[in-house]
Amino acid sequence: MAPTVTAEPPAPGALVQVRGRRWVVSTVDERAGNTLVTLQSVEDGRYGDTLSVIWEIEPGRRLLPSGSLPEVRAGRFDPPERLAAFLDAVRWGAVASADVKTLQAPFRSGVAIEDYQLEPVARAMDAPRVNLLLADDVGLGKTIEAGLVAQELLLRQRARKIMIVCPAGLTVKWRDEMAEKFGLEFTVIDSARCAEVRRTHGSAANPFEVYPLSIVSLPWLRGPKAQRLLEEVLPPDGPPYPRTFVLLILDEAHHVAPAAPKQVYAVDSQQTKLIRRLAPHFTHRLFLSATPHNGYQASFTALLEILDDQRFARGVEPDQAAVRETVVRRLKHQVVNADGTPRFKARKAEAIPVRYPEDEREIHALLQRFAQLRRRRLNQTRGRRAADLVTLLLKKRLFSSPAAFARTVDVYMQTLKNKSAPSLPPEDDWLLDFFEETATLDDEALEEAEADALARTTPLIHSEEGTQDEELALLEKMHKWAAAHEARPDAKAKELINYLISVCRPGKDWTNERVIVFTEYRDTKDWLHGLLRDHGLGGERLAELDGTMTAQDREKLRLAFQKSPAEHPVRILLATDAASEGIDLQNHCHRLVNYDIPFNPNKLEQRIGRIDRYGQKHTPEIRHFVGTGWDKAVDSYEADLEFLSRVAKKVAQMEEDLGQVNAVLADAVQRRLLGEQVDVDAETARAAAREKVPTEGDVSGQVRRLRETVEETVKTLHITPEGIKRVVDTALELARQRPLTKAVDPDPVYEVPVLTGSWERATAGLLEKLPTGGGEPRRLPVTFDQEVARRRDDVVLAHLGHPLVAMSTRLLRAAVSNDQLDLARVTAVVSDDPELETTLLAAYSRFVLVGADGVRLHEEVLHAGGWAPEGGRFRRWESVHRLGDLLDRALTHGTPATPRIQARLAERFEALRPGLEAAIRWRAETRRESLERRLLQRRDAESRRIVANIDQFAETLRRKLAKGDESEALFSEIEVRARSKEELRQYQMDRKSWEERLQRLAAEKDQELRQIQARYADPRPHSFPVAVIFVVPKREAN
Repeated sequence: MAPTVTAEPPAPGALVQVRGRRWVVSTVDERAGNTLVTLQSVEDGRYGDTLSVIWEIEPGRRLLPSGSLPEVRAGRFDPPERLAAFLDAVRWGAVASADVKTLQAPFRSGVAIEDYQLEPVARAMDAPRVNLLLADDVGLGKTIEAGLVAQELLLRQRARKIMIVCPAGLTVKWRDEMAEKFGLEFTVIDSARCAEVRRTHGSAANPFEVYPLSIVSLPWLRGPKAQRLLEEVLPPDGPPYPRTFVLLILDEAHHVAPAAPKQVYAVDSQQTKLIRRLAPHFTHRLFLSATPHNGYQASFTALLEILDDQRFARGVEPDQAAVRETVVRRLKHQVVNADGTPRFKARKAEAIPVRYPEDEREIHALLQRFAQLRRRRLNQTRGRRAADLVTLLLKKRLFSSPAAFARTVDVYMQTLKNKSAPSLPPEDDWLLDFFEETATLDDEALEEAEADALARTTPLIHSEEGTQDEELALLEKMHKWAAAHEARPDAKAKELINYLISVCRPGKDWTNERVIVFTEYRDTKDWLHGLLRDHGLGGERLAELDGTMTAQDREKLRLAFQKSPAEHPVRILLATDAASEGIDLQNHCHRLVNYDIPFNPNKLEQRIGRIDRYGQKHTPEIRHFVGTGWDKAVDSYEADLEFLSRVAKKVAQMEEDLGQVNAVLADAVQRRLLGEQVDVDAETARAAAREKVPTEGDVSGQVRRLRETVEETVKTLHITPEGIKRVVDTALELARQRPLTKAVDPDPVYEVPVLTGSWERATAGLLEKLPTGGGEPRRLPVTFDQEVARRRDDVVLAHLGHPLVAMSTRLLRAAVSNDQLDLARVTAVVSDDPELETTLLAAYSRFVLVGADGVRLHEEVLHAGGWAPEGGRFRRWESVHRLGDLLDRALTHGTPATPRIQARLAERFEALRPGLEAAIRWRAETRRESLERRLLQRRDAESRRIVANIDQFAETLRRKLAKGDESEALFSEIEVRARSKEELRQYQMDRKSWEERLQRLAAEKDQELRQIQARYADPRPHSFPVAVIFVVPKREAN
């Protein structure tokens, strides 16, 4: 049936063809003799595209009927496997926005997904808005979980503009992982990209509008250029409905929560204010952090408020049910295999004993004398704080290496000698929070911050001339000692060298073992590099990573360390904490050495998380150093080091949330190194009793439910390794490309041939990123089986989103409107299935429900058919499930009908067509009624959830405000009041904000409900028949 050409304006919801593509009419605006028609695409891969045309002057405009069957004629029947491949391709393009159970994102990922990683996407699809805090343990795969959510939202048309905000060193990693694992092309927006956009799109172009999928580093986002660009796209009078952006993914989200350990009431940092201003302009928000709760409720609630300000408010005790719905938190020990065994191997933390000689104890004694000399003469609190900070900085560097210590002593001596130092006594509030504020800095920024701190403390420490001379003399002695010991390995460095030799090169030849050595300081890393090189552990076997490296160089190094030792020579990685966040190194390394112990235990956990993570096949082995004589030491040198050793071991062996323990342990370390007696176990127990993020109660049950969801999707959409390969094989044949060839491999692994023309794009991502030996990159083979990909890193998983599979499915789906493709969409099979009464005639059709705004609400492939006895009338078969099962069996196990049988069936088809078309209409109508009921249930469920959430939040705010102004209780002490003016202001601002939020909630609830109503309003069905199948009983195939 040919499409109808008409000049009559179409009605909203009608199906039309314009500019060679199919559209659903969204709106019709008639004025002055012209009709402006707004269209929404229903083409595969183009859902969400819109177009506005003047109907009367649009060439080639056509009003389409609901759909027509393919032509059935002799000589134009497909082999059954070809039609089966076509139907699978059509099924995989049918993603239902309103169906919360069927998930496609897991099958569009380039990694084998663990069942537990599906919880965030399942929870996200079940919510009217996505507001989730992914707080899974370090190494459980939060990046993969976030990618699944983003992919599923995009597939369901619930997201178009996505922004990922992350630390500066992780932008390239995020970009590459989204491309490789999900087939999503994100663009890193930075100064260089802005300049390129101006060249290519004009001086007024804004990259946030040019690139719908963007990645921005948090430091760059703070800068004036980014702020100016955001001001151009964000409405000045607040976020509108719908929002300017759709999904915000905030990585390492704890960085934007206000730090609180030394505060009575947490004060917003600049980063907190930045994200607080940006987040409301996103419909959906997804925050990632393994340590979101630092034990201070005001800090945690500030983060929750940014995530969802319709359920949480800064400084207000959150509703625990709301927290459980918002936070996804699983610890490694909770994740088990199907047989109940641990999924992650327990860490093995051991100390490397060091016997410190007398000349190394000498420097500690000098440092102790220096600290005591200062403390004796300083009775002012401010001066003592400054002196203590200097002592701690010197000790930190000393416990790292002579090289790091020499640098700091030299910087401090020059500062003291500098007569132009400021004479006015500066404010000293920054001293209290110095270590908290520098805890997240990488080595380069940390070095600058510590040097700046030494300079800023000088005016706070008033010295008489003679006293300063004595202090300088001690500093000179310490510098001389450090310079002398810098030239050779000290006792700790010798033990490190011995350990590395025993693991990596016990004899003449190198083993395949790898080790990561972490230090806080670049000075220490550089010093160790020289020592290892001098002891035969350098060259191509030794790599370095620090904060001065570009994102591209960091990624290149990561790839090298993740390659098999048989393919890349690197064995030892010297890294600063620039490598401790977001860089995965677990593929071929399970050994890590903490050369020094950071004062912030969270850094230790982040370091360990580089190897103790999803994909690790061996027991993670963590090493640190401890003096052999600490228990009988006459001074505190070994005792201090042993205390740090116990902290390191405690962190490595902790199974619970480190977040609330981190701040307390960091403070304990500082107090211990200033001479206090501190009990690590008691401090940990005290911290563990604080508020913390609740973990999931029944992870095993959660995983079972998620596994059932995946299995149901596989059954519904026929997503199997064999099915995906069949689609690719069929598409390559139709496109006249060379076929895949089975690799010489026991696993189902295939070599991809050289493809020509536009199909060259299908091989994107198959070349290895880091060629072995610097030669030409080889093309990696592919597998369609997730289980094979799970245990191998030398193959590429060809998932539904991979270019090879995506191009194949697009080609097959295009057969509906492409007559040039050798795909008739008709087949006939002979079967001995016992359910066959007589010849069965059936059709498959795409069934689409489109909302009032033209957005697809639901899509699936329906089948309908009935019996077609020779010489009799068509009789509809109403048992839809039995019909579907029989058709699946016939396509899988049936044999192609002979040309004689095909000719006979083609001759009968026109007489049977009316009955088949009636069956298709009946199936579409019954499905429409069922789906509309489900959509109404879905609409009502979303509405009830919004109402319940906002009403509960309003009640929480009312209870908080009813308590009155609590500032007197919070800031009662004179000393506290004196140093807490900013905190008091923050409290007063928050209290005012609670009142304003309460007043706005009713209007926001109404607006949210209107959005939900509009989304599900007036669904319109469209049916597109796509294929015909005859199933002939073997007894009639004569």
